[in-house]
Amino acid sequence: MTTICLRISAFLCLCLVCASLSFAADKKQLSDALAAVDANLKTAAGKQYDEKIGQEFSPKYLPSLKQCKQSSPPTNSDPLDMLVKLDAAGKVQEVLVYPDNPFNNCARTALQSGQFSAPPRGDYWINIHLQPKR
Repeated sequence: MTTICLRISAFLCLCLVCASLSFAADKKQLSDALAAVDANLKTAAGKQYDEKIGQEFSPKYLPSLKQCKQSSPPTNSDPLDMLVKLDAAGKVQEVLVYPDNPFNNCARTALQSGQFSAPPRGDYWINIHLQPKR
């Protein structure tokens, strides 16, 4: 009986360690993506591209985001940051959202198959910051 309890305890500890490592990796991934966005915005090409994305985003994705809002349970009106990694052609490669909630997850799904104008280079991170209306 003691051996079984020890095995269960060891298993639970291992699960907790793995879960905390998984969370840390997500946090690091967000931090790395934000650092890449900041670096991109420090260049003239990055600033121009940011303006271009600002003009492109609403017509392409606002209808999908409205649909997400209607299909998701009500959440608070906290801002949403979507960190989007684009390839050289502007195709979305990865979308990270913060914070994690049903609306934000729906927004991530809406962007995952997205396409933007070609960025200054491949593996290019952008931040799409939204402030929901109250």
